[in-house]
Amino acid sequence: MSRILPVLLLMLCTLGINGQDLHYSMFFNSPLNLNPGLTGVFNGDQRFHANYRQQWYQWPVSYQSFAAGADFKFRSEESDNFFGLGALINYDVAGDLDVKYTGFDVFGSYSLKLGSAYLTPGVNIGMGFRNYDSSNALLGEFWNGVTAEPGSANDPLYLGNNQDNITFVDINAGLNYRFQRSFRKHLDIGLSASNLLGPSQVFNTSANYQSELSSKINAYLLANWEIGSKFDLLLNGLASFQGPYQEIVLNGQGKIYLSDEYTTALFLGAGIRLNDAWYPMIAIQYNKFYAAFSYDLDLKEIQKGGGPEIAVRYIIASPPYAGKKPCPIY
Repeated sequence: MSRILPVLLLMLCTLGINGQDLHYSMFFNSPLNLNPGLTGVFNGDQRFHANYRQQWYQWPVSYQSFAAGADFKFRSEESDNFFGLGALINYDVAGDLDVKYTGFDVFGSYSLKLGSAYLTPGVNIGMGFRNYDSSNALLGEFWNGVTAEPGSANDPLYLGNNQDNITFVDINAGLNYRFQRSFRKHLDIGLSASNLLGPSQVFNTSANYQSELSSKINAYLLANWEIGSKFDLLLNGLASFQGPYQEIVLNGQGKIYLSDEYTTALFLGAGIRLNDAWYPMIAIQYNKFYAAFSYDLDLKEIQKGGGPEIAVRYIIASPPYAGKKPCPIY
């Protein structure tokens, strides 16, 4: 770990970014999208979470993303190691042609206890569906010099009212290392690799070209550390690489406990996606429920609106097994 940690921190601090955002700004609130190695890695036994993002809503071309997932921890009395299982649904829709992506993924992991830490390899397999509706398409070839007229069925550029779609299977894998001293002091460091099968994204089956989904690498650090009796500091960083695109997102939060039982807390923070946008965020935790809201603001063109994002989470923790006890009545 003395070698891994400096390398990851260097990656998070020095690499640049190009291209459009492909991730949730609050990436730490979508753990299964971040790394299959985070399956079952949380304080509790059952976790349910959902994310929604509307990107640059004032632009004429909308882009909305939605994710809903759940993961479960399976422990035994004989071992500190445990299995994790999970499932996730992703949905994206963008543009006048309603370009859509729907993904269904299942996850598996195994956490090995190493002193005060857990090392968790994880893998997931998923099925993806992409489709679009061409009924609203208006191409330059439809212009007759005066008005735009839809092309004929024989026009190879005219797709009529048909919906074209593709279906593919993909595999993702990752590794997470969690160091934890208490429920208020823990650190996650991980790497994940997505789109390992490089599935084809070509809609036209007779096309003489290739368009494969590029593999993606995520390197991240997630830290929650106790600073005072009622205050924790949260630091999160993500470096993501996919083909020619790079993205770095940094986030910091203060967690203020509002009850002596540490069951109610307020989160205030901000994040930045380098060379692209920054966002303020606020979150509230009440017992097992957590809800967060952030709002992206472009670093250069504030007038183009923002990107609201919402995340919710619910964690169930089963009481520890205390063994059998005789009934005092008998």
